[in-house]
Amino acid sequence: MKQGYSYETNCVGSTAHAIQSMIDRARSVTLQTIRRHCAELAEFERRMGYDTGSERGGLRLRDDYHVSYFKSVYRGRPCYYVRHSAIEYIWTKGRVSR
Repeated sequence: MKQGYSYETNCVGSTAHAIQSMIDRARSVTLQTIRRHCAELAEFERRMGYDTGSERGGLRLRDDYHVSYFKSVYRGRPCYYVRHSAIEYIWTKGRVSR
């Protein structure tokens, strides 16, 4: 697992200009790509209410067809982001994990 990208922010905590620029440059990727590169994705899944690990019966991120995944550039740094309920959650390269 590479996981060289750390969670930075979401669109609510950013500016419209930074988010629009990121969206304009985005290309779609798979959840598997996001998992390979983005640290703390399992924590994000739990925070968002998805079942993880051995839990059964609830919705898993991989099965939520309303969620999409992208690679782009955020404020001059490579990023991956997850669009969930019209909010972009952004992981960037070169940021120290919290």
